[in-house]
Amino acid sequence: MKREIIFASAAGLEFNEAILWYDDQQPGLGDEFEGEVTRVLEEIQEDPERFRLVGPTIRKARLLRRFRRYSIFFNIQPDHIGVVSVFDVSRNPDELRQRLK
Repeated sequence: MKREIIFASAAGLEFNEAILWYDDQQPGLGDEFEGEVTRVLEEIQEDPERFRLVGPTIRKARLLRRFRRYSIFFNIQPDHIGVVSVFDVSRNPDELRQRLK
């Protein structure tokens, strides 16, 4: 059974901001970004344990193609997958560290 994907409020906000930012760069690019995140989330749902641990309970799934500077950080719960960040690695890593605590 696939677990439901639940975004932490900060993760949902940064995901939506990234979609808008990409659309500002080029019309349609935000949709492409959203599609790539959706594809990776489906992979996470299929086999969440295959992704590398980056903390005691946090795993990391990298996006591919033109969005490879983004990673999805998540934890596995019995009834859902909790997305804690959709993070652009060009941002300050201290922001991510604070959220992963």
